[in-house]
Amino acid sequence: MMTAQRRQRIPSDADVRFIETVSTGTVHLLVLMPDRGLQAEPEFSIPMDGSGRALAGLLSSTITRCGQHTYPYNPCADARHRFVARFFDSQLCGACYRTLAEEDQGRAFDHEQPCDAEGGSA
Repeated sequence: MMTAQRRQRIPSDADVRFIETVSTGTVHLLVLMPDRGLQAEPEFSIPMDGSGRALAGLLSSTITRCGQHTYPYNPCADARHRFVARFFDSQLCGACYRTLAEEDQGRAFDHEQPCDAEGGSA
């Protein structure tokens, strides 16, 4: 079983994404490492050759900083996880946050708040 990562620095060119567990509203951190000759985006690197590997790619889990297995690439309307860009700071997973080095902790709050939406309401 994958254990949570411990206070490792995130490369400055890494992509930090946020994944919400729909049933609880908890938002986890996902760090996609820089593309160094490989395609980091699963939706672009999943082979669409009829072999079933595309389906396997969509159904495989993505592991967050705290070690939780999530499925944000699942296209179903009733998916348990989804990528989000706007959420309240209080929704952030404390375990994910604690894995961040002090210098990287600000990146966990580099997102829009629900009240930032047009119209000014959540």
